[in-house]
Amino acid sequence: MSDNGLNRAELISVFIRAGILGICSYFAVKWMVNTLDPTRKQKREAQQRAERLLSRLGVTDLKTSLNEYELSIAAQLVDPQSIEVTWSDIAGLQDVIDDIKATVILPIRTPELFSRSELHQPPKGVLLHGPPGCGKTMIAKATA
Repeated sequence: MSDNGLNRAELISVFIRAGILGICSYFAVKWMVNTLDPTRKQKREAQQRAERLLSRLGVTDLKTSLNEYELSIAAQLVDPQSIEVTWSDIAGLQDVIDDIKATVILPIRTPELFSRSELHQPPKGVLLHGPPGCGKTMIAKATA
C-alpha cells in the first residue's frame, strides 16, 4: 500500500482510465475538427480531382497521401489532352508562334541538339506578357 492510501491495483486502474480518457478525448477533438471544417467538402473534391488527373497522366503510384499544399497543386493540373486549342486556332501571332516553337518545343522534341553544348541550353521557361485579350492564354494552351 502506498502513502496516499491507493494500492497497486487501484493505481494501475487510475492510469488505465486516464489513458482511455486521453485517447477518447483525442479522437473526439479530431472528429469535431474534421466535422466542423468548412473546407472539408472542397478538400475531398480536390483529392478526388487530383487522383483522377494523376491517374489520367499515368501517375498510379500514390502510396503516400498528398499533404494540403501538394493537393492544391495537383488539383489544378490540366491534362494536355483535354485542351482543345491548337496552333491553327491562333491568328495574327505567327512570329510569336515561331519563336515559341523554336525556343520551347524544339528543345523538348530534339534534346540531342542541346546536349552537346554547355553554352547553348534550352530555356527554363517563357514569360508571356501583354494587355488583356492579346492571346497569352491561348498561346499557353496551344503550347501545352
